[in-house]
Amino acid sequence: MAEEPDERINQYTELIRRLFEEAMKAGEMQPGEINIIIAAASLPKGMDLAEQGEMKKPVVREPVFERQEHQDSVTITADLPGTTPDDIRYTLQRGIIYLAARADGIIYRAAYPVEDAAENTLTQTYKNGVIEFTYKKQGQNIGNVHPGSGSSNDI
Repeated sequence: MAEEPDERINQYTELIRRLFEEAMKAGEMQPGEINIIIAAASLPKGMDLAEQGEMKKPVVREPVFERQEHQDSVTITADLPGTTPDDIRYTLQRGIIYLAARADGIIYRAAYPVEDAAENTLTQTYKNGVIEFTYKKQGQNIGNVHPGSGSSNDI
């Protein structure tokens, strides 16, 4: 039985992550020097291959984003113009937020490291094409966590 494309992508992503970790441990590169996004695109469900030729290829972009460090929390804000909440998917896996969105011929893809996040503290809000992720830093007083925290939305 052949491997599913998503499984192969996960294997390649994990291999690249390990290679970067080894390079950082060996002192060959500093954390934050390089950001790589691996994206795989496929046809929307129910679309025939004949229809694909009529479509214009979407542009894949990393959204403009900002990361703000606060005393006990971190906020990551990503600009996704032309999107609605239904256009956006995200998941939290192994200390990384994976974000994907689609709007008017543009596919947004991004990965944001959040290794310092305290467990079950990730929240997100969306307003006017901007998604904002907030989480408490590890070792901070967690207090109340909003319902739906964590990986509430799959890519």
